[in-house]
Amino acid sequence: MKKLLFIPGLFLVLLGGNIIPSTASAKSLPKLSTRNVTYTSSRLNAQVKTPQAAKLLAVKYGHRTNYYNLKKNSVAISYKFSGYNTFKLYGTSKAHQRVTQVAKLSSSDYATTEVIDFGEVRTATGASITVNTLDTLRTVRLFSGNQLLQTKNTGNGKQAVFTLPLSQYKSNLTYTVTAPNKKSTQAFEIPYLKKPSNLDVIE
Repeated sequence: MKKLLFIPGLFLVLLGGNIIPSTASAKSLPKLSTRNVTYTSSRLNAQVKTPQAAKLLAVKYGHRTNYYNLKKNSVAISYKFSGYNTFKLYGTSKAHQRVTQVAKLSSSDYATTEVIDFGEVRTATGASITVNTLDTLRTVRLFSGNQLLQTKNTGNGKQAVFTLPLSQYKSNLTYTVTAPNKKSTQAFEIPYLKKPSNLDVIE
């Protein structure tokens, strides 16, 4: 049963045993901070510092919420996940009542930032695909459907070149780009050229 509790200057909703601050009161709650946000081995890693009022750290991703014990109002989290959704982090009491503002970590915080920038050339005997990246030290992977065809590292440059025989040049080619300690981009589609020709794409 939902109960409404009215207090002058403050509106709280008591739902399922958790007190949820109203929008106005939530803005007055203290903030937590995050640093050293990385992605390795399918896990989000981050160092989180909370205000004194927090006893636990809640990490919500999708419909799942994990709670971490704090030591001196700090904790290093390592959260295994899939997808590119936004994380929500906040401090709670021991009874899981929120006592801080919500900090958000979107895919721009833990995944590789990249634009679509590639060129392809189809000839009578094969095809070449050149991927341009925003920065150096990028790992570029070329896929045919779910099958990994080739992996290239740009090194100190900002370009990866793939050469394919026509037997591998198909209509389901995609590529991803990965920066160090970041999750790869989502797959970028490569248009299929039915006849010998060339195409440059920048988005």
